[in-house]
Amino acid sequence: MEGRRVTRKNQKTNPLFILFLCLVAAVIVLLIVSVVFGIRLGAANKKLKASEEQVKELTETVAKLNEDLEQAKSSSPAAEPQNTQPAIPGTETGTPADVSVPGEASWIDLTGHSEVKVKPANLLDGYATAYTTAGVNMRGGPGTSYDRITTVDYGEKVQVAARENGWSFVKYGSKFGWISSDYLSDKEPARTSSSSTSGSSGSSGQRTEATSGSIHR
Repeated sequence: MEGRRVTRKNQKTNPLFILFLCLVAAVIVLLIVSVVFGIRLGAANKKLKASEEQVKELTETVAKLNEDLEQAKSSSPAAEPQNTQPAIPGTETGTPADVSVPGEASWIDLTGHSEVKVKPANLLDGYATAYTTAGVNMRGGPGTSYDRITTVDYGEKVQVAARENGWSFVKYGSKFGWISSDYLSDKEPARTSSSSTSGSSGSSGQRTEATSGSIHR
């Protein structure tokens, strides 16, 4: 008996089934993308919070520093009463020279010498030695209109701390004051026994005739 030959016809795929598979694949892809995006978003949020914490700490630190600065200003000693003597032109009006405030002499100790003032702009880097070339007045300011503090004899050594308009701010012993630069020299003048001596100017170079007994400026 001849065998029966069976042939199978190809089954047709249902389009709805293919569509269903596509939808399932799309959902899986969306889930994967959502998970990855969520992980990255969480990391970004952590970094953002950390940055906010740092900004907050810096703000608190700045506020604390400002408070400390205000407390330091309020606890600093009050300035001494202003000097009642007329102020020297070119200096802070009525401010004693021995008060340590901005705008006054810094490295010179003028405590107890409120009769003289000196601006920091005119200060030298340190004391410079000079000698008087004649008997000369030491005054309270850079000019002959200021009161005389003392007199300095011929050939005396002084320490120059500042210069202004042809005058030198000097220390002589325990006194401070202004001496005309025309009667100062960086070289010690020769001491003679004669009553008449001649001194040469240390700043202007002009020759001045003077006697050891006469007082100038």
